[in-house]
Amino acid sequence: MSASALPSFLSAVITALRADSDLSAVRIFDGIEIDQSYPGDAVAIGHDGSMEGDDTASSQIRQEYIQLGAKQKFEDGLVSCSLWSWDGLTDLAARRTRAFALLSRIETVIRNDVSFGGVVLYSGLDAAQLNYRQTNVGAAVVINFTISYRARI
Repeated sequence: MSASALPSFLSAVITALRADSDLSAVRIFDGIEIDQSYPGDAVAIGHDGSMEGDDTASSQIRQEYIQLGAKQKFEDGLVSCSLWSWDGLTDLAARRTRAFALLSRIETVIRNDVSFGGVVLYSGLDAAQLNYRQTNVGAAVVINFTISYRARI
């Protein structure tokens, strides 16, 4: 019996995004493994977008017993994610368009299999926040978003 569906769900999301041909040019990170040493598009799964140190909020879960003898639980979870589009230039409109195209593709991957092969009952894009980042090598558009899920454990 698993204590949480979260580890399997994180792995399933990362695997699905890395396997998507439309995201093949996008770096997909597992958590805080972020490298902003050069411009490009990237998505960090299990990362709140904070660039302050190495402590980030990756996810949260809440569990409740199913009312059938306390042998199974429902788990509701939120996974923090961050994506950015950065090309070394200063055209925010172009970066914003690209960032939302990436978010749209991520949502499509989720909608294509909301259970991620049965790892969870269902999942979906939950919330998103748009941010701009000015760097010494151009502007970046960052979208911090969450993926919610429900699992039976």
